[in-house]
Amino acid sequence: SVTVAAEWQGMSLTITIGFNDDGEAKEVFADAPGSLGVTVSDAATIISIALQHNISPADLGKSLGRVPAWINGEQVEAPASPVGTIVACLVECAL
Repeated sequence: SVTVAAEWQGMSLTITIGFNDDGEAKEVFADAPGSLGVTVSDAATIISIALQHNISPADLGKSLGRVPAWINGEQVEAPASPVGTIVACLVECAL
């Protein structure tokens, strides 16, 4: 497994990704501060179930909302929610 720190709209997320023997992400845990923490944790459970049913992180990501954002002076498409941020981390780890 690997644990990474991520951020969504200034909020810190801690994301732990578990891999099977073939190196595929099959489980994810996530934590966020405050009342959003329970929702993020529940979303990670649903994402894990999708991964265990062989839905790829890239396919999950295609289905989630994106919004324009500025990163390092460049406009990019960023996740619209903490759930999208979790999936984006999964996609990055799959590369």
